[in-house]
Amino acid sequence: MYGFIAQSLPGTNLLQELATGLQGWAIVVGTISLVLSGLLWALGVGTDNAGQATRGKRGVMYSLVAVAFIGAGPTLVNWAFAFGNRVQAGG
Repeated sequence: MYGFIAQSLPGTNLLQELATGLQGWAIVVGTISLVLSGLLWALGVGTDNAGQATRGKRGVMYSLVAVAFIGAGPTLVNWAFAFGNRVQAGG
């Protein structure tokens, strides 16, 4: 009904660049935490320290999920936007 062009708003390009940069840094930090958690997990298993191995395993899973969501974020937003437009249009 009342569509607007996002590119016509002031500062939109700057916000887009900032979001893209933050996404890149978040993936780098998530990958580093994945590696560190994997090392913690391996060290815990190697020293028969079940608590440390569990924390490392949990860190690996959290890191994988976080990096997957961060990487897939733009695609999920675009899908939801297109889905909303289809529902609004009635078809």
